[in-house]
Parts: sequence; C-alpha cells; structure tokens
Amino acid sequence: MTANPSSPRRRGLALLATHCASAGPDPDAPSARERLEKALGAELAQKLVVALSAGAPGGARFAA
Repeated sequence: MTANPSSPRRRGLALLATHCASAGPDPDAPSARERLEKALGAELAQKLVVALSAGAPGGARFAA
C-alpha cells in the first residue's frame, strides 16, 4: 500500500523530515519543541510530545 501524495501521512512525514533536517549545530536555532509549538500551538505540541515519548524504549520520557 502506498500513500497518496496529498495524504496526511505523507504531509506528516515531510514535516518530520523538515524538522529533522533543520536540527544542527546552531545553538541559537529553535528546538523541535519550540517549532512544534509555533506550528501547532502549545497545547497540541504538549500532547504530541507526551504521546510520542510514551512509546520510547525503556520508558524514557522527554521534557514536556
């Protein structure tokens, strides 16, 4: 099964790739959390971080 180019999954993967690509050695660059808050709002970013970190190996939790 392949994703439709305009599917939410495809757009989500593209957004994730953009965020990953922007991570770099620049200490003044906004964090992924900050970029998520700007794009989605603080409440939705919080929920996303919690949901994604809940499945982290070893039960690790990320600062939310």
